[in-house]
Amino acid sequence: MTNNNKLWIRHKNNKYVVQKIEGNSAIQVAKFNTRKQAETYVDKYKVAAAMEKVVDKEYDFKDLFLEYATIKAKGGRNVKTCVTQSGGNRYMAHFNLYIKPYFPDCKLHEVGGAKLAAFVDNFLGKGNRPERYKTCKLVLANIRRFLRWCLKMQYHSNFQSAMEYRIDTDLKPKDSHLADTVRATVIRPAEARTLLEFVWQHRNDSIHAAYACMLFTILFYFGFRASEILGLKKKHINLEDCYVDVQGKFDKEMYAYSSETKNSGSKRKVYFDPYGDAKEKLSWILDYSNKHFPSSDYVIAATRGSNPLSPFMFRKILYATYEILGMAKIIWTKDKNSKKFTIVECKFKGCISKTWRHLKAAQLIQSKNVLQLSEDHIKRVMGHDLYSTTEEIYGNHDLFDDTEHKQLAAKIEQYRSNPIKLIS
Repeated sequence: MTNNNKLWIRHKNNKYVVQKIEGNSAIQVAKFNTRKQAETYVDKYKVAAAMEKVVDKEYDFKDLFLEYATIKAKGGRNVKTCVTQSGGNRYMAHFNLYIKPYFPDCKLHEVGGAKLAAFVDNFLGKGNRPERYKTCKLVLANIRRFLRWCLKMQYHSNFQSAMEYRIDTDLKPKDSHLADTVRATVIRPAEARTLLEFVWQHRNDSIHAAYACMLFTILFYFGFRASEILGLKKKHINLEDCYVDVQGKFDKEMYAYSSETKNSGSKRKVYFDPYGDAKEKLSWILDYSNKHFPSSDYVIAATRGSNPLSPFMFRKILYATYEILGMAKIIWTKDKNSKKFTIVECKFKGCISKTWRHLKAAQLIQSKNVLQLSEDHIKRVMGHDLYSTTEEIYGNHDLFDDTEHKQLAAKIEQYRSNPIKLIS
């Protein structure tokens, strides 16, 4: 039995009971199936208790949201500054397009679950137009961030019903082309393997060839985000215990390493096969990095100084490799000492790392049953809080035909019948 801010969590009859002391007696407050649920309840209780002294005033909802949006757009006081410029601009756009017209006379203390539900109904319009579903989710997410800020600034004491409100999942569009996530074009496994073989064959041709080899290798085996790759430090690759430790990212806006990740699930250890190709290739990458970038902590460092490779060079090297292999048409233009480029044609146009994240996630999802992978393992590899996020974003790709699936299954079964072959 443990004490936590005047509340106790007690394991009783396969349940986790939250109790408090009143007088000389222990009173049951709530009961949960898991300890995590009980601890979450206790945490909420502590926040509520801390906010009891807050004096509620007649603050105008839209006026305060404008103040918050302005701060976010400038990256200023009392708000985390790791928001991108586009992210800051989105807050201002949401204010002008949605908050101002939808909440014209609303007071801050009036914002609850019922108010947000009415907003959603109004926003989606008659027939719950699915093409607006994604935008509606984004606006609600920013409203909740704003409300958390209001609590922190002591503008109000309680937004429990608003925080608990979620869009009815029945409103989510069923049509793939109207889904709330933009689908990237995934590179095919055969294309990825061919490209990887090419960059490894030519890895010693030049510094740019070495960069291409390192970048595509990490993308292929791990499917990391671009910011995670650029922020990867030498100490984060553990060859002895066979894992890569993602503990932060390179923030291109601040142009510095940041321990702030996209979400809590993004901080993770991703293990690799101690007897597979990944370990051998990561060993070469570390050796090359230590030899050519000895003064930098980063695995893929710039040729001068201690910073990592720039986001521009990241894209340039990958697209140049696509061009060499006939996967893209590029127009290169010189601007003083730098070489800019325009993508004329490429089926992977956009965020170049996403097509590889889609490949990695799709491989994991589609091999889930054959390889007996848990949902927890898959979402951890991809750096998500929930497996549903992984499946929702990456689960619509068909990478294998039935023949490939059968061949893979047969191979796995062969290994299972003779495990020694797996490490021989």
